[in-house]
Amino acid sequence: MRVGIFRPEMYRDETVKLFERRGFSVFFTPMIEVQELEVDVGDADYTIITSQTAAKIALKKDLIRGKVIAIGSKTGKVLEKMGYEVFLPSTYSSKSLFQEFRSLLKGKRVNLLRSNKGDPVLKKLSEFCSLKEFNLYRILLLHGEEQKKAVREITEGLVDAVVFSSRMIVESFFENSKSIGIYDSAVKRLLEIPVIAIGSPTAEKLAEHSISPFIPEEYTFEGVLRLLEKLRST
Repeated sequence: MRVGIFRPEMYRDETVKLFERRGFSVFFTPMIEVQELEVDVGDADYTIITSQTAAKIALKKDLIRGKVIAIGSKTGKVLEKMGYEVFLPSTYSSKSLFQEFRSLLKGKRVNLLRSNKGDPVLKKLSEFCSLKEFNLYRILLLHGEEQKKAVREITEGLVDAVVFSSRMIVESFFENSKSIGIYDSAVKRLLEIPVIAIGSPTAEKLAEHSISPFIPEEYTFEGVLRLLEKLRST
């Protein structure tokens, strides 16, 4: 099974190795780019970190203050390796974090470290705590020849399944399809093969294009692999 994956370039090697170890071929084309931003954070009782990328930047720039709440096991592991005790919501989503930690955060000083395209639900924490949001990086949609070629080849049947790991990747994919006049063909092809969305926001973005994706039980690439293995065996 050949799987299309569209993560940022910085994750290419680890993603390809992960999938190839499990017997999958990878069609890797980054649909977004990460651009780091300069920030200066103040003291806090808690720091919320919403992605592996944010965790790596926060560690590199020494931006973590107080106790740490993170979204995702991979994000947690990045932080735990550096000695931090990490609290995780029961499911890896901003909505779960908001629901499960708002009581804990009531009246606290909280720094929220994430991209400029984070889920707006976490801003509602400001109703319960002193929340300060810091955008550690900007997500740029890629519309180059590499991306257009990839969308065209996927539409022509070059992959057996695709994985979308963020709303912005979905947006970039379909913007590229529209720019070369194959949007309808791209949607048609994705309706014919397994499409996997990591998380509800990504699934909702795909639904805007009439696509109902599979969602792994665990919102990680390990969860994606377990789902793909089930699909491959049916």
